[in-house]
Amino acid sequence: MDEDDEPGQGAFDLDIDLLKAIDLDSLTKERLSQLLEAGLRTRFALRKRPAPEPKIAHAVGLNTLQGADEHDLREAVHVLDAWLRAPAETPQPAQRSRFERPEGTGQIPAPRCLKKALIPRTCGLCHDPIKAGDDIGRFRQLKAPLEQAFVPMGWLCRHCLLDRRDRPRLCDLLLRFFHHVFAISAVGLNPAECALLHTRLDDTTVRKTAAWQRDPLDTTLVRLATSVAEDKPTTWIAYPTALTALRAIASGSTDHAEADLLADILQRIDEWEINSPDVNRRRYGTGIAYRQQVLRQTPQATFLSDLGGPFYLHKSVDPVDETVEDTGKPAQ
Repeated sequence: MDEDDEPGQGAFDLDIDLLKAIDLDSLTKERLSQLLEAGLRTRFALRKRPAPEPKIAHAVGLNTLQGADEHDLREAVHVLDAWLRAPAETPQPAQRSRFERPEGTGQIPAPRCLKKALIPRTCGLCHDPIKAGDDIGRFRQLKAPLEQAFVPMGWLCRHCLLDRRDRPRLCDLLLRFFHHVFAISAVGLNPAECALLHTRLDDTTVRKTAAWQRDPLDTTLVRLATSVAEDKPTTWIAYPTALTALRAIASGSTDHAEADLLADILQRIDEWEINSPDVNRRRYGTGIAYRQQVLRQTPQATFLSDLGGPFYLHKSVDPVDETVEDTGKPAQ
């Protein structure tokens, strides 16, 4: 590696193996752009037609590579690498319309694109493994003012892209708690999510936990059941109630993966409350910027801290105020 190369960034000694000795996940956006540009020049030198850049852009669901973020640049490099390895196999354009989506309160806005994964990876939201050949996709870029408050998600599995609100798993529900508390200190749930939360809370083991005994959730169970019966689009759960629910489910959990995710989420919330990395509150305040800094500086990194946030998980209009009563209505 040359003296000017950044640690872990690799030297771009290009041959047909575009990614030789390069840790793509560690590359900065600038270095990804440089690698992609160098690879495009290599492809153009090998064969001038078809023009490589539009093909690569369309393969990752974009009209142009200009302005692409690090997630799209990284995927574009994978597409280009595969093309250089098999020059006769032109990259296929990503699907950009006519997605089969659930209807009703479980529907998520249409993704920007859907394509096949070229390599094994993990989902950029739930962190589940994705095999090569599985569907992956991304959402469209958020518009102001949301783009200032939320971090763009990377490439997601098909479930997180299309079905997580219609057929929620417990991990989907828990991640919703995490990112909503991260962003607004309240959690908005649709009927399917209310039904799942009701099922998990209405359990003898959960009712016997110390968290439930300190703050019984009987009223919350009634609210959840009512929301399901009335098919209420959004039921807001206040921060204290959300925290009690997480702690109660965690104490009563017997599934290892579930317990690990709950422990991870509760660790993040505890760090926000006690400021374990000693983030400068005078500089960052107590809101999203502060929580982001605590997450970045955590002494115990996990996939939640690696992915960052908060993510915009497509909910209804936020409460007027961050303080939400357990009635689900904004506090006056």
